[in-house]
Amino acid sequence: MIFKNLQAEMVRHSVTPVAISKVIKKTEKSTRAKLSGRYPFTLPEAKVVRDTFFPGMDLDFLFQSDNAS
Repeated sequence: MIFKNLQAEMVRHSVTPVAISKVIKKTEKSTRAKLSGRYPFTLPEAKVVRDTFFPGMDLDFLFQSDNAS
């Protein structure tokens, strides 16, 4: 799992990959690839996810990868 914080908040707020795929206008398959770290989220995608599902949360916190030090 690449985005531990995002994944945890998705569980806490009952946000599904399907819901995220709708707001970033990507297929569910593409969204799952982004969530697993195979493809990056663009800054506009990350912002719309945060603003739609996790308003007020820090963008860097949500999208911190396991590889960040």
